[in-house]
Amino acid sequence: MYISKYLSTYTLIFSVPLGTLLAQTPAGSELEPVTFTTALHRAIDNDPRLNLNSAVAEAAEGQIDQADLPPNPIIGFEAENFLGTGPITGVQGLELTLGISQVIETADKQQLRTALARKERTLVDWQREVLLTELETNVRAAFVDVLLAQNFVALRNEQLALAQESEDETTRLVEAARSPQVELTRATLAVRQQQFALDRAQRDLATAKTMLAALWGTESEQPYTVEGKVVLDSDLPGFTELASRLPSTAQLAQYEVVLQSREAALELEKARAVPDVEVFGGARYYNEDMGNYGFVAGVNIPWPLFDRNQGNIRTARAQVRATEYEREAVRREMLIQLNRAYQALASAHEEVISVQKDLLPSAEQTLFDTNAGYERGQFTQLAVLESREALFEVREAYLDALQRYATAQAAIEALTRPANLTH
Repeated sequence: MYISKYLSTYTLIFSVPLGTLLAQTPAGSELEPVTFTTALHRAIDNDPRLNLNSAVAEAAEGQIDQADLPPNPIIGFEAENFLGTGPITGVQGLELTLGISQVIETADKQQLRTALARKERTLVDWQREVLLTELETNVRAAFVDVLLAQNFVALRNEQLALAQESEDETTRLVEAARSPQVELTRATLAVRQQQFALDRAQRDLATAKTMLAALWGTESEQPYTVEGKVVLDSDLPGFTELASRLPSTAQLAQYEVVLQSREAALELEKARAVPDVEVFGGARYYNEDMGNYGFVAGVNIPWPLFDRNQGNIRTARAQVRATEYEREAVRREMLIQLNRAYQALASAHEEVISVQKDLLPSAEQTLFDTNAGYERGQFTQLAVLESREALFEVREAYLDALQRYATAQAAIEALTRPANLTH
């Protein structure tokens, strides 16, 4: 039967946790079929955004080092009372002061500054996690397009081969005066139609391969094929269950760290409202007093009369409040996308099951009976062609439903995949 041959063209993909895909891409011949794991490895190895993220992470490490440093001391030299008139003509009244001053940070500013830098460094890791999730989504979608485009080409090739066999058989019958010429004309038209459909399927396959290769960072890829399987779930999970997974995804879980970072920024701005203390000390030389010297010392404390950092504190507080609104906006958008993908998944799942259980067996049996009747002279060649066309239409509908199912499945996987990082 056709259905067993058709369904056996699929082999397994997907079910691959992203955490296992961060190792080096395994070596293999370009002639070997590309699996989903290999495709994802190539995309990860060649995505410039991940290299950019690594550079940003290094920059954030530098900010931690910088934040943990205290202010530098300042060494100063001062000359007074020279080149004047009267008692201070020339250098008679010269006074030289050599001293050092140091700002002493108050309110634990250094520790708070370092804590903020560490939180911002953690955010870079979460940004990488989100990038990997997005990359996996794109690779899944592109991989499925290539996989099913290959199956469409295989189906068109089979259709063309059968149409050519029918044309050859009709030619033999017409030459033997057992069929009218119009039957040969119809058979020739069927061959041309199937050749046109095959050419279009091959163009679609080439486009899909180009899109997948683009994720590998290549404009032109050597000829390759992919192998995998769109796994049809026997029972779909409930929408409520899928929605409950959203908070643990990288897109939403990262907001806990965003909140911690903004709270750390608020604490730092509050600390900056407390003035730092500057202490200084040194020695002074008196030229007019026979070279005597003395020590000087002092303390400077800014008077926060106007600037109490109130504007920055207000901004930081608003950003803390905004975090929850941002998270809720993202959650709502993800929920809408999940609902859309779930409806598409459920619809495609029902269609695939219906085609498998009802349409394909009926179409195959019809073609089998028509062929048998044709051999006995009960049916015309046209009846055979119509039965064969009906079967292929059902198989095309199956592939189309399977593609919609796989696309929705990939979208749901991306929306609900739990993050590998912890807060």
